[in-house]
Amino acid sequence: MLTPKQRVRAVVTAITDGTTAGPEQLQGLPAEAVLEVERDQQAPMADAYREFLSLIGGGAGRFMRGEDVYYSRVLGLGTAARELLDENNSPFRFGPTDRVFSMHQGYQFEFMRGAGPDPEVWSYSEGMHADVPVRSHASFTDWLRATAAAEIPVWKRHAETVREEINADGSVTEYW
Repeated sequence: MLTPKQRVRAVVTAITDGTTAGPEQLQGLPAEAVLEVERDQQAPMADAYREFLSLIGGGAGRFMRGEDVYYSRVLGLGTAARELLDENNSPFRFGPTDRVFSMHQGYQFEFMRGAGPDPEVWSYSEGMHADVPVRSHASFTDWLRATAAAEIPVWKRHAETVREEINADGSVTEYW
C-alpha cells in the first residue's frame, strides 16, 4: 500500500506526460513558500498536501490551469471561502481542521477536513446542496487522482487544436 506522499508522486508522474505537463513545467515550492501556505490558515497541513506543494505547488503545465490551487493564488482562500459562504447565507461553518486548498472562479471551492496525513475532501458550489459543502472524496490523494484522470484525456484530445500564447507577464492565453 502506498503512503500519501507516494500517491501524490504517482499522480505527478502521470500528469508529466509531455502534454498535460512536461518535466520542465513542474514548479515545486521552496520550504519557505510551503511554510507561508501553512501559516495562511489555522488548520493543520496534511502530509499529502505538503508533498503536492513541494512538487507542483507553483504550477504544472496545463494541469489545473485556471484553478486557484497554486501559489500565490492559494493564499487567502480560507478567507475567500468564508466570504462566499456568508454571501450565500450558508449555515455551514469551518471546523478547526478544515483547510481550503482550491477555488474555482469564486463560486466553488474544495477543502480538506481532518488532521491525518491524507484527509477527506469536501466541496462547495454556490447554489448546490442547500448551500452547504458535501464530502466529495475519501482523501486528498483521491481528489488529486480523480482530477488528473479527468484532465489528462482532455489535454491529449485537445493538444493539437489549442494554440498557446505567452503574455508579457508570463501568463498563458489559450486559443481553442
